[in-house]
Amino acid sequence: MASVLEGPFHVRILAEEVSSSNPTDAVIFVGLSLALGIACRQVLRGTRVPYTVALLILGTALGSLEYGTSHQLGKIGDGIRIWANIDPDLLLAVFLPALLFESSFSMEAHQIKRCMVQMILLAGPGVLISTFCLGSALKLIFPYDWNWKTSLLLGGLLSATDPVAVVALLKELGASKKLSTIIEGESLMNDGTAIVVYQLFYRMVLGQSFKWDAIINFLVKVSLGAVGVGLAFGIASVLWLGFIFNDTVIEIALTLAVSYIAYFTAQEGADVSGVLTVMTLGMFYAGVARTAFKGDGQQSLHHFWEMVAYIANTLIFILSGVIIAEGVLGSGIINENHGRSWGYLFLLYFFVQVSRTIVVGVLYPFLRHFGYGLDWKEAIILVWSGLRGAVALSLSLSVKVLER
Repeated sequence: MASVLEGPFHVRILAEEVSSSNPTDAVIFVGLSLALGIACRQVLRGTRVPYTVALLILGTALGSLEYGTSHQLGKIGDGIRIWANIDPDLLLAVFLPALLFESSFSMEAHQIKRCMVQMILLAGPGVLISTFCLGSALKLIFPYDWNWKTSLLLGGLLSATDPVAVVALLKELGASKKLSTIIEGESLMNDGTAIVVYQLFYRMVLGQSFKWDAIINFLVKVSLGAVGVGLAFGIASVLWLGFIFNDTVIEIALTLAVSYIAYFTAQEGADVSGVLTVMTLGMFYAGVARTAFKGDGQQSLHHFWEMVAYIANTLIFILSGVIIAEGVLGSGIINENHGRSWGYLFLLYFFVQVSRTIVVGVLYPFLRHFGYGLDWKEAIILVWSGLRGAVALSLSLSVKVLER
């Protein structure tokens, strides 16, 4: 009797598993996300509600429907689960090159030169100060009995201000060009340095030991090596552009290809920062290679990269909301007594803001002196511009995946 029932029942279960794990279901999530993004942008046009915040709320709602209703969204739910379980390294490799290249390429070359010192101060010493402040708070105040390496690992992870969120909000709210250049440039460079610091402490957590000279060599190699790789790809691609005549499609396709190839070469081949590589590549194009695009090619290039960044923004913020919902509902956190953990979560948010205030406060005399200068009102905006998002989320997911 058991063998008779087992056959068709077993086949049906296998069929359902195959159906639920169909990779093509992931396309449904992409289409739905873009449709929601289009509707959201159209509805919010002319309002003060940030587009990216609305996307995050929509993503959380989608995830809550899927994980809070025991898989009642069918094929849409299958697509949500596929994206929620995506490899974090793949997530970074797909979204970061496009977002970073678009942001760095859209910056004005003369403003980059004037604000470069301010951006380096915030993205260099600023990240180190933030990492130390957050790491110290996690070690000394939180009751998780972490060692200094683990505490500083999380501190470095949380020091990455998100270029997606910051740049999108600046464009939505219409900040001054000077301030937006500083914040945009800092957010771009900050991600590179924060990821480098994260990689250093992650290796320490895994058991590798570094002396001070080894740490300095690691940071110099990863940072300066990334700049060298970015410049090399920029020069080579501009030389290639010189042999292309009146073919805008190929010119645009070349910029897309070189941004991803440069990121992969730096991250996987040369073992340097892919973020800093793509950032250097984009700034090189902004400062040197604009004249390499003939006729309407430059305008078409900007429209293309604006569209790519819009699609990436939409997908990554909705996906972030889905992953938040999955982390809360999928693990049953709400149904358990975790009041203290939620309290420490809000306390951590408070310390994140405090560390940002300390960074801007310590560096304010230098920020006021260099470049276009900075008054106290702009410094306050700079404090609140240190949003965290896609990069910190992806790095935390990579820790979670590797722990498994």
